[in-house]
Amino acid sequence: MTSAQINQVNKPAPPVSLLVQVALRAIGVANLFLLLMLVAIIVAWCWGIPYTQKQVFRLEERATELKEKKQLLQLDLKQIVSDENTVRLNIFYEHLGEKKYVEQQLKTVFFLATESGIAIKTGEYQLSKNNAGQYFTYRIQLPVKGSYTQLRKFVEQVLLTIPFASLDEISFKRETINGAVIDSKIVFTLFVTDEPASSSGNIE
Repeated sequence: MTSAQINQVNKPAPPVSLLVQVALRAIGVANLFLLLMLVAIIVAWCWGIPYTQKQVFRLEERATELKEKKQLLQLDLKQIVSDENTVRLNIFYEHLGEKKYVEQQLKTVFFLATESGIAIKTGEYQLSKNNAGQYFTYRIQLPVKGSYTQLRKFVEQVLLTIPFASLDEISFKRETINGAVIDSKIVFTLFVTDEPASSSGNIE
């Protein structure tokens, strides 16, 4: 081996910084920046896609869970409303009067009118059947005359004495502007059944 060859072999390698400088000159700073950006995008893509898919999957699971809870809540609310309606319906049937005693209830109405100090003319009465509910309504329309206090007392006493009665209509008409006596039309409805009191109701 010649001395020139020996010197070539023993020649030290160029430093790393020099190689970097050479590389920068070869590809250019702008191209290197673009290359680094491309590498960063690839890394972000490889890491971000699985992460995003995982988050989307979690959101879908959460949405499904909330939807199921909402459905269960709606079912619970419907059941509560249904139970409340059943309770109210049972109470209604439990308080129905007996159809065979409507004449007696009518006498009670007239008695309360006398007690309240008002005069009743001949009224109109109508018995009807509610086929859907399987109960009867006894409509009592009364033309009455008295003071406002007397009329109010009469209506209150009827509703307190006959729990299955309702006030459907009441109208007033004075004979004179300053007159104390009022002509009035009062309409009550009695809710009755032809079944015995012990078996008239209880909807399950």
